[in-house]
Amino acid sequence: MFQLLEQIRMNYFQRKGQKLLMKGKPEKAFPYLEKALMLEDSAANLFNLALTLLTLQHYAEAEKYLQKILDNYPGNELTTLTLAELYMQQREWNKAKSLFQNMVRIHPNNKNYKTYLRRIDNPEQRESYIQAKELLNRSQNLLEQKKNKEALQALLQAERHDPENPYIQNNIGTFYLILEKKPKIALTYYQKAYQLEPENEKFKENLFRTRKLIKE
Repeated sequence: MFQLLEQIRMNYFQRKGQKLLMKGKPEKAFPYLEKALMLEDSAANLFNLALTLLTLQHYAEAEKYLQKILDNYPGNELTTLTLAELYMQQREWNKAKSLFQNMVRIHPNNKNYKTYLRRIDNPEQRESYIQAKELLNRSQNLLEQKKNKEALQALLQAERHDPENPYIQNNIGTFYLILEKKPKIALTYYQKAYQLEPENEKFKENLFRTRKLIKE
């Protein structure tokens, strides 16, 4: 009975934290995800907490949790990519390059990993990538402050720095769809996101849902 109650509590904390993180509220998500991890030291809970810490720019703590997952699950693709992202945000290019080289060896047909390697080797491109990331985070903070116009400008600046980033394209699409109520403009950005990363199910879902909305 005790174990069942602990599992219910863990599930609650995990779901609550994930929802808050998805809403762009990592500060509020953190205590819930930390409690979930205390109740169950699973890879999922470790990853959720690491992702929250990365969003909050607590890099050393995030790296510790990501490395713990990789110690137990060597080569885990999502964890490796998140760790590479952490290194790039800190401009530790050699560490990030080593991880992407390994991913290319494992997934030789993955174009995205090869693109990241080319970007890391190009000082101008990698700095543009970092600036775009910073603008992306700024736009999220502005949205939380209800400063929608400024948030959109930050997103558009991020796109100019890194036009090949599908997540920026997707975020702009969502901005126009949800906040501006302009599905036709949103569709163009969702199309770009899908073209850049066609294997991403979320991008595909956004694209087809918006197409359907426009036709109705």
